[in-house]
Formats: sequence, structure tokens, C-alpha cells
Amino acid sequence: MRNHLSAFASFRRCLTTCGFIIAVFFIGFFVFPAGTFAQTGGSVGNAQAVTHAAGVTGQQDLITIIGRIINIFLGFLGIIFVILILYAGYMYMTAAGDPEKIKKAVGTIRNAIIGLIIIASAWAITAFILNFFAGNGSSSGSIIGTTAPAPIGLPGSSGSLGNGVIEYVLPEPNATDVPRNTPVIIQFKRPIYPGSFIKGWTDATSATVNGLNNDNVKIYRVDGGVQTALTSDQARVFYTQDLKSYVIRPVKYLGSPSTNIMYKVELAGGSSGILTEATGAGGIHLPAFSGSFANGYRWQFETGTTVDLTPPIVTATIPPGTGQYARNIVIQLNFSKQMDPTTISGKNTFIRVFSGTGGASSATIVPGSFIATNHFYTAEFVANNTCGGMKNSCGVAIHCLPPAAVIRVMTKAATVESKAPPQAILSNNGYDGVVSAVGNSLDGNKNGKAEGHPSDDYSFSFGTSDQIKIAPPVIEATEPPADPKNGADSNIASNKSFIAKFNTFLQSSTVNTDNVKIDAHGRDEKNPDTFWYMASVKLLNADGSDFDPSAQTSTVPTKEAIVLTHRLFLPSGIGLKNLNFYDPYILSGVQDAYQNCFNPAAVCGTAGSVGSPNCCKNKQSTKGCAAILHQTQ
Repeated sequence: MRNHLSAFASFRRCLTTCGFIIAVFFIGFFVFPAGTFAQTGGSVGNAQAVTHAAGVTGQQDLITIIGRIINIFLGFLGIIFVILILYAGYMYMTAAGDPEKIKKAVGTIRNAIIGLIIIASAWAITAFILNFFAGNGSSSGSIIGTTAPAPIGLPGSSGSLGNGVIEYVLPEPNATDVPRNTPVIIQFKRPIYPGSFIKGWTDATSATVNGLNNDNVKIYRVDGGVQTALTSDQARVFYTQDLKSYVIRPVKYLGSPSTNIMYKVELAGGSSGILTEATGAGGIHLPAFSGSFANGYRWQFETGTTVDLTPPIVTATIPPGTGQYARNIVIQLNFSKQMDPTTISGKNTFIRVFSGTGGASSATIVPGSFIATNHFYTAEFVANNTCGGMKNSCGVAIHCLPPAAVIRVMTKAATVESKAPPQAILSNNGYDGVVSAVGNSLDGNKNGKAEGHPSDDYSFSFGTSDQIKIAPPVIEATEPPADPKNGADSNIASNKSFIAKFNTFLQSSTVNTDNVKIDAHGRDEKNPDTFWYMASVKLLNADGSDFDPSAQTSTVPTKEAIVLTHRLFLPSGIGLKNLNFYDPYILSGVQDAYQNCFNPAAVCGTAGSVGSPNCCKNKQSTKGCAAILHQTQ
């Protein structure tokens, strides 16, 4: 009996000691060397490679792996706690009034409870710090009012990208080796009040102020903390005519020429944070972030050590140029680089569309406006004139170019500096021509140099017929296959993008996160503010392969695919109730380059349509199609 008592006394002391060591270790590791741990965000890729080489399956990030190890260890200590309590209860029940035995039983219970409290405190502190360094910047991945906290390792305040008001951000979340001259760009789904981003902005001062509103927008080095955030005079802000895209250009390059630097961007939520242009009662601007996303938006990226000085070129146009096309086609210029949206969007900007064979002085300007789409790789033009009131199969008005006409598209390059290699000149009013996001003027003649206007101006032309093309676009293939019956067996990689290949060009402005979605649900996917996604398009050759503009061939693209990128999928367990499912949807709001909507009901039920990716579960549906996916360990 003495040996048994000695063994369990050792267990008891172990529990208390282990709990204390865990608390001290994790507090010391995560709190005191904060500068060291701040490097974790930039080292996640290396850590993942090491864990993979070591045989750790899945695509979990480092914080997730640490969290799981801690949970397993704490679970083991919990078992010891239960054993101690049962043993102490046994001692107490069999003490038969012996004061010494009763004292030992009560002491065992007391020490076990103290150990449990220490363990619980260690777990709470560790979870807080893991969530903080995973990208939350707060004590929990959830917002007050949400139903569940974010799983350890998933950054909170990120779901607004795709699920909420944000359409796209540059640099993208978790991007690495970002050129130091890259600005921070946020594209919204709704018009945003400029005062949210520009300090002291009013209608009267709009032409004279462009300093960053650093109360609402924090851009700072992770290793330096929020106190190093850019001030109002350290960044200039420009925005598009539709008030949906805001370009923040630091006065000095971000990062360092000798080492990679991790940055965090925070957009404030609430009634005093980022506001929409729309107003409510009393003319007060409404909060842009609401509901599950009311806490605002945060993301991280890592700058490299280089500056991007390569000028952009036009890689493809829609229509491809020359030839004759139905008059309801949209016009697109696709670039080799992501572009500054303020220079490729709006009415009467640096890209103009003319009808007629003469120059700009004798031709007629076609009324309409350009939109910066496809993550700023594409400028798209839709004419103002409707086609005699005609609508597509989804009831949306179709717009037309002039019939039986020669259409000419002219693009102006920006003025460049005299130094070499030259970048475009940025004035208080922005650029005076088309430039890439990093500020390089368009290389219209494709000679590898930015020479500015007029040498690098770019133009192309095509003809229109008097016809209107009406035929819905069709999905030819999806990756992974859109098979609702076998979707749960797809077992795709956690970073795999969903791709849907169409039989025609697409109207890229309709390929957005309102019309292309991904629904995350399952065992671990319970917090909508941890899952983000982005939608874009890519050009394809006739055989469905990716179009390569650098290939030395005369091949031109003939169709496009939708690409849906996302936060890493979470791994699944065993059994249906333990699976994490991801359902991509392409809704009927997606339209082709002739403004015909994607409408599965138009082809479902016809001969040979059974099993087609257009037919969702082989039933007619105007909602769109889904591929059910999950990732297993």
C-alpha cells in the first residue's frame, strides 16, 4: 500500500509541477522574446516544408501544429487529474475515520485542483498568444456576438475578403517576396467614403489632401508593432472614380534592401472606422464592416529585398483584334502586370474607345466606362447604350457597341522620369497615363523600356457587325470534377484552387465574390470570419491549356477559366461528421464576353447533359454549380 501511495503522490506532484512548468514555459516563450516569434509569419513556409519532410501530413501552418501538440499534452494531463481525483475519493471513502488518511485524501484533491487551475491558465494564455501571432491581433479569432471562436492557427478578421465587403487586396494575404515599391490596394464591393482613408478629406479639400487616415488604416512592421504604423505624412492615398478601390502609396519604399520584412495591415471597423459612401439617418455614413465582420479586416504580407522596375505590356485583348464581332461584345485589355486601378478605370480616363476610321479628332467617342477587374490585371469596357432594350436570359440588360463600325481602342502611357530605369511621374493628382501597380509606365511598343507618352501608347482595332450574339456560356470542365456524389472523396490539397473552364471568353467584371463563392462548413469550419477567398479569370487556348503570352507563337486565346483561391482548407478526420466540406458555387450572375449569363437551366435536361458540370446534381438550377471538396489528414 505504501508503494501505491508513493506512486500516486509522485503523480500528484508531477501534475502540479508540469502545470507550473507549462505556464512559465509558454508565457516566457511567447511573451518575452516577441521580436523572435514575430519572425514566425515569414518562416511558416520553411516550417511547413520541414514538417512535410518529417512525415507530418496535411498542409497545416506552424501555429496549428503547435496548438494540436499542446492540446494532446493537456488532454493527457487531464486524464491524470481524473485518476488523482478518483484515487483521492477512494482514499477518503476507505479512511474509516483515520485522520492521517483523511488528511492525505483532502491534500491530494486540493493539489489536483491547483494543478488543474494552473493547466487551464496555461492553456488560456497559450491560446491567446497563438491566436494573436496567427494574425488576430486580439484575444480571440471571433467577434463579440459570433457563435464560435476561431480554431487555433486561423487568423480572425479575415473573412471580409470574399464573404464580406472586400473584393480584393494587394499584396494578397500571406504573400511573400513582395517588391518593396508595391502599394497597398483595397478593392471594395461597395463605394467607400474617401474620408475613411484620407486624413482631413472633405468635398472642398478633395483636390488638395491625400495623406493617409492612420486612425482607420494601420500599416506596420510586425517586428516593430503597431507603434511603427505609417503616419499621415508617410503615405499618400488615391482612389478610383467609383470609390471602390483605394491605393495607398508609402512615400518611402516598404521593407529593407537586405532582409525580408513582415507587415500587417489593419482596417478599423465600427461607426468610426471604414465607412461606406451610403448614409443612414441624419446623413451619417454607414459602417463598411458589419455583422460577423464588424471588427474590421486584417492581413499580413512579407516584402522582399528588390524593387520592381519592369514595365507592363498588353498580353491579349478581347476581341483579339482585327476581324468582325457581334456588337454586344465587351472590350478588354489584359496586362502582364497588376495595374494601378486609378489609371485603368473610370470614364474618359487614359483608355478611350472610338467609333470610326479616323483619329481621335475625327472619330466619335463611344460612351461607356472602364472597370479595373481580375485582380487589376484587366481593364474592361462596357458601352452605355443598351441593345434596344434587349436582355439576357437572366433578365439583365445587354449593352452594345455601334453596329457595323470600326472600333478603335487607344491607351495612353504615363510620363516617365528622366533617370534610368525610369518610373512614371506621380503628382499630387496621381499619374497622367496607364501604369502598373508599382508605378511603371506602360510599354506599349513592347521594346522592354518605359518611354512614356506618346512612344509607348498602345492601340488596337476591330469591327462590329449588326448582329447580337445570344448563347449562354458553358462549363467544359472543373478541377476538381464537379461530382456531388464523389465530392467527399476528392481529398484535394489544402491550397488547391478551384478552376472552372468555360467554352468562351468571360466578362471579367462579373467574376467576383458575389457571383463566385465558396461555402466552408464542417467539424472545424464554424467561424465565418476566418475563411477568405478571391475570384479571378485566366486566358485559355483552344485546347483548354493555359495561354502563355511569352510563347513565341501566333496563338491567341479563345476562352477563359474562373479561378477561385482561398485560405488553406482545414484537414478532415474520419467519418462523415468529422469532415470539413468546401462547396464552390458559380452563380448565374457570371456572364460571358457577350453579356450572356451562365444559366445551367438553359442546358440541363437536354440530350447528353446528364453529368455535365453545368447541371447541378443533374437538376435544373439557375443558382449555379458546386463541387463538394474536403481535405483529409
